[in-house]
Amino acid sequence: TERSPFRRRHFQGSGRVRAGATMTPMKTAEEPAEASADGPLDVSVIIPCLNEEIAVGECVTEAREWLSGSGFSGEVLVVDNASTDGTAKVAREAGARVITELRRGKGNAFRTGVRESRGRFIVMSDGDGTYNLSDLDPVVRPLEDGYDMVIGNRLKGEMESQAMPWLHRRVGNPMFSTLISVITRRSFGDVLSGLRSFTREAWETISPAATGFELESEICLRAGRNGMRVAEVPIPYGVRREPSKLRGLTHGWAIARFIILESADLIFIYPGIIAIVLGIVSLAMGVAFSDGVDVGSVSWQPVFAGGILVPGGVAFLTLGIATKWLAWRRDVARSGRVVNALRDESIPVGDYFLLAGVVSLVAGIGLDAYLLWQWAVDSPVSLALGWGAVAQTLVVSGLNLIVAAVLIGVLRAGQRSDEN
Repeated sequence: TERSPFRRRHFQGSGRVRAGATMTPMKTAEEPAEASADGPLDVSVIIPCLNEEIAVGECVTEAREWLSGSGFSGEVLVVDNASTDGTAKVAREAGARVITELRRGKGNAFRTGVRESRGRFIVMSDGDGTYNLSDLDPVVRPLEDGYDMVIGNRLKGEMESQAMPWLHRRVGNPMFSTLISVITRRSFGDVLSGLRSFTREAWETISPAATGFELESEICLRAGRNGMRVAEVPIPYGVRREPSKLRGLTHGWAIARFIILESADLIFIYPGIIAIVLGIVSLAMGVAFSDGVDVGSVSWQPVFAGGILVPGGVAFLTLGIATKWLAWRRDVARSGRVVNALRDESIPVGDYFLLAGVVSLVAGIGLDAYLLWQWAVDSPVSLALGWGAVAQTLVVSGLNLIVAAVLIGVLRAGQRSDEN
């Protein structure tokens, strides 16, 4: 098919090589150099595909053309993810080695491709014709300079009109990139890019578990947490040949859910602890200053903040515990101190939560009863406001702790049934 002016301009040898990259003499052979039938190679270009018969052939051809002139020995692998069209046939005719992965999901397909590949450098790309595979120098050469991973940043390169929906480009992608940057304390500009490369050692260290479109964000999360050297290079991005399989809300929530599973400490547990501490301070201020705290010309009643922050913090802690357990059970994250404590039957974690909940609930009800009696006797309204908030906080937090104890019991019961 005839390429669009954008593809003719950007998808034919237009990629830039990083300054300082080591250049290898160009090969003139038409076929990529291969070491042997089963020996190691320099580069494996892996393209997971689902129903991409229109574009996959050209993607394979471009990648093979780049390999033949790059000086690298290499291979192009297409992982057919149970396509119902002619994807596998077209890819094979274009010269790719085709592997079938029947379990649906980009993560499943790509992991299978890596297991079957032989390259010391691994290139990930989509098979929809949106990426420039005729010049992979920008994403491969930095690996020779010692980088562990290179990400093709679509937002920094020239993008064809209508290539990416406005909401994805201006909201979704920047939001996820910022979130992962904050979590890892590293700077990422395009965590959802489907064109990237990494060394085989880096891949084995990252060891992603995502099965679907969460794969790219998980790779960035784990690379950042492992302190890997990551480079980002601008790349052109074109329009898909066929309608996108990406569904904004569905896949956006899947990515967000995966980030939550991977980052329960930062999203739930630490904020929960901070909320509880601030809530206790607010309640103490409310009791000490029964008429409120003057902030300029406004009188602030800190008791109301305390009554929200403490129960909210307990709820966040409960969510954090459940999330860390779920992440471990799904092989998304390693077990840490929280999960190990839950797994150890000799530590009565649930009993501790239950005891704390019952004590808090009884104390809150008792304090409420005392305040009711005091109000009936002489109605000290200003004094009762602060202590009333404390009583309410104790009751609600106690109920939350009891729910957490029940949840911990359910999690442990599920573990025991699985072991049996």
